[in-house]
Amino acid sequence: MLAVTIGHFECANLLLESGADASIPNKEMWSVSNEAVAQGNGAFVQSVIQHRDFQRATRGAQAMKRSLEKLREVPDFFCEMNWDFSSWVPFLSQACPSDCHKVYKKGSSVRIDTTLASFEGTNWVRGNQSYMFRLSNEGFAEFIVLNHDERVAVVQELRDDDILNEYRQSPGAMDDRLSNTISTTFIDVDNIGFERTSRGFLSWFTSGEGNETVDGYDCKVLNASNVHLVTKRRYDHLSAEARERLAQEEASESKAVASFKKMMSTNKSDENTRRDLFAEGLTADQYLDANFEFEPGCDIGKLREVVKRSNGFKATLWMADEYPLSLNDQIIPIVELMAVNSPHFARLHKFIRLQLPAGFPVKIEIPLFHIVSARIAFQNINAPGKHVIPIEGRDVLIEDEAFSIPDGYVIDDDDYGRYGITWEDDDDRNNRNSQRNGTGGAGERRGVPRHANPYSEEMMIQMAIEQSLRESSGTSSSQDPRTEVQVLQDLMHLQQFNTSESSTSSDTEFFRAIRDSQADEERRRREEEAFEEEIRKVLELSKLEK
Repeated sequence: MLAVTIGHFECANLLLESGADASIPNKEMWSVSNEAVAQGNGAFVQSVIQHRDFQRATRGAQAMKRSLEKLREVPDFFCEMNWDFSSWVPFLSQACPSDCHKVYKKGSSVRIDTTLASFEGTNWVRGNQSYMFRLSNEGFAEFIVLNHDERVAVVQELRDDDILNEYRQSPGAMDDRLSNTISTTFIDVDNIGFERTSRGFLSWFTSGEGNETVDGYDCKVLNASNVHLVTKRRYDHLSAEARERLAQEEASESKAVASFKKMMSTNKSDENTRRDLFAEGLTADQYLDANFEFEPGCDIGKLREVVKRSNGFKATLWMADEYPLSLNDQIIPIVELMAVNSPHFARLHKFIRLQLPAGFPVKIEIPLFHIVSARIAFQNINAPGKHVIPIEGRDVLIEDEAFSIPDGYVIDDDDYGRYGITWEDDDDRNNRNSQRNGTGGAGERRGVPRHANPYSEEMMIQMAIEQSLRESSGTSSSQDPRTEVQVLQDLMHLQQFNTSESSTSSDTEFFRAIRDSQADEERRRREEEAFEEEIRKVLELSKLEK
């Protein structure tokens, strides 16, 4: 990271060839590839991305194999993971989907059934798919996608003996990285804290600690405070032409879109640097001295131009002291398997790997994007059903048939890369979103999961706003005859809403809905506070009378 940051490309390449980690982030959460792009050297970016993808595939295959071997040592089980998506954006929450993942585990084999295939336009697309993880006869991890609607099975063997040259990306993919902003998104949990919820005014008569029953289990309800979803964008590497293009794109947004973004960016700041201490003669001893403090706006390397957006979110846990499953031994390995294939599971994986309070999280509510949250609930543990046969006690027998490819399914080699694991992160998804109609590379050859969201969060926001405007004007999405391409084209020309009479009405209704929602929430909060204050006064008076 140091060699990349100060622009010592030859040294950095030697370190990469010697096995240096090409994925490690710095304290500001910028990865090695982020810093490489910021340097603006296309050939060097190519080398970093190639080594990074090679390392991810190799280490990912090894980690997946270890997870499957670890699962072999724990009891077999079945459970359901119910995902409910919601949003604070008016009307969007009505369109957010829910999905129930059925999880089967037997020995070192795992199967997850899902009905949520993808997100296209402003609609979530349903599909009947299963994802299976198992060990091959050669001992490598296998990832299998069963498309039950098309009766197709895609098998990908995840080997740790691939060749580095297989991960070389095309020059076009590098050009796209260099001509777009660098972004990183993460959940900031440095100052996270967990506390029991109270029962409102009942807390004056009881212990005040909130408990709820979830799927038959008594759970403590805890709120996680200081949870922030952070997005950072860098601009210092962009040419004048690229900056002009981005400025034109921002100017083309409708008044509703621009105003909405301002409303949601409640905590926006910059992390620009004004001085390069390395260029000014910072010594190695000073840099390695833990007590040597950099002045604000000072750092080593190229001057950064960074915009940071942070939104606070509510995260809630429902923790059960007694539960038939083990979080560390049974659930985390499965979530880890799915995390390489799903950004939603990736966020869940990062959250549950925190130092959570004691117990099992029967239900979890966490942010996924700046406008979307998810509530995940575990339920129906070892419930009898298809492939699940109850035996002694609460144990179950999972049928072998659940982990085999059904007869009559066509084995697909997935040449078009619709399903395969790509080991990508949020930065890769953002880059891919910016080049949907552009060229691919090794990562594209290896495939993008078909069920993954093919749109960036910025595009999702614009789609959400468009949906809100359409709903507020009385036009349902089911009546919208446009194709996905037409939707995207229309989103790029949302300025039409500024000039049309109907748009003015839509904008007014949209912002009125937001204001009304905010006013209702503020009024409810004040009423609760006033009620609790009255109860407190009554209790104080009763003590005095005694």
